[in-house]
Amino acid sequence: MTGTSRSGTGSQTALRGRNTAAIVRALTVTGPQLQADLSRVTGLSRATVSNIVALEVEAGRLRAERVLRDGRWGLLVSRAPEDWVVAGIDIGRSHLRVVARDAAARTVGDREIALDPGHLPDVTLARASELLDEVVAQAGLSRSRVRKVGIALPASVGPDGAVVQQSVLREWSGMNVAERAAGVLGIETVVDNDANLGAFAHAAGRGGRGTLVYLKVASGIGAGIVVGDRLYRSTTGLVGEIGHVQVVDGGQTCYCGSRGCLETLASVRTVVADFERVHGRAATLDDVLAAIAADDPVALRIVTEAGDALGRVLAVMCNILSPDVVVVGGPLTPVGAPLLDAIVASVRKRALPAAISRTEFAVSDSEPRAEVSGACLLALQALDAEDLSVPTS
Repeated sequence: MTGTSRSGTGSQTALRGRNTAAIVRALTVTGPQLQADLSRVTGLSRATVSNIVALEVEAGRLRAERVLRDGRWGLLVSRAPEDWVVAGIDIGRSHLRVVARDAAARTVGDREIALDPGHLPDVTLARASELLDEVVAQAGLSRSRVRKVGIALPASVGPDGAVVQQSVLREWSGMNVAERAAGVLGIETVVDNDANLGAFAHAAGRGGRGTLVYLKVASGIGAGIVVGDRLYRSTTGLVGEIGHVQVVDGGQTCYCGSRGCLETLASVRTVVADFERVHGRAATLDDVLAAIAADDPVALRIVTEAGDALGRVLAVMCNILSPDVVVVGGPLTPVGAPLLDAIVASVRKRALPAAISRTEFAVSDSEPRAEVSGACLLALQALDAEDLSVPTS
């Protein structure tokens, strides 16, 4: 009798712990939510959500505030800020961004610098450490109050934090970035692909509903996929490597070793190189964007053809996933309608109409900080997994 009682109590405690973790995870990923909406987001009953919110508010871990929404009063639930932060680090081919956020996902510090192409890992991580000191000082905190760091990297990253696919950062290939960064920063670190984290950030803005595909067009091209409030991951770390899908036979050689890959047709590097070749002078992405703003027919043609190539590959993804939302991000987003229209026209020409009948296509409104926002969310989520771990039996 006594043993049975203990087992039941333990099971109830474990179940309550898992339900609490689900609510906290939802608030971490999506931000403040009406209590009624938390039931839908988590799949828990309204009574369960109400009981857990009441307990967590009493314990000081959550906050609840009566608000008027659409003519009705409701309870807005959010995480309570604490005296610690997490940091997000976005490492690109030519930039480094560091952001600090508190438990309520509020940005409390932000720094960004340019990097030289071909930057070396140890030098870049040391610079990231310096920026992190500046960021936490901006928040009025010390380094000791940073509990977890998330890193966004333009590379495929395995479950252990090691780079498993050569990327635009060739000097980082094969490195266990999670271990190296933790050693330099002195803080536990989690790492993921930048397109994955861009997808994570955009899905959070939607409240974790449906399936979202984030297409990042930069020096490389990749896609991140979020289903509900969870990133789609593989056991190898390779996900969304659409930049290396072959689009044409016998095309330019890609750095992956194949020919005619999407990246050879539609990456930022290709767009700028095509613009340079036509105009016969050195150029930058800013030059291309300025030419497009001035309705330069050559620049518009180059971007439109890049959009068509992107749509060819994206159409296949749409046939497979039938996503609710496709968001286009990366340095080309200032182009706006000309790029998006070309992508959508190409997708509609090639995808099954039923597969995209409910798909919303949009240009990201979060650039250039989508990836670093996702890195902060990754760190918060990892921290929650530790703080809210519960027995499995």
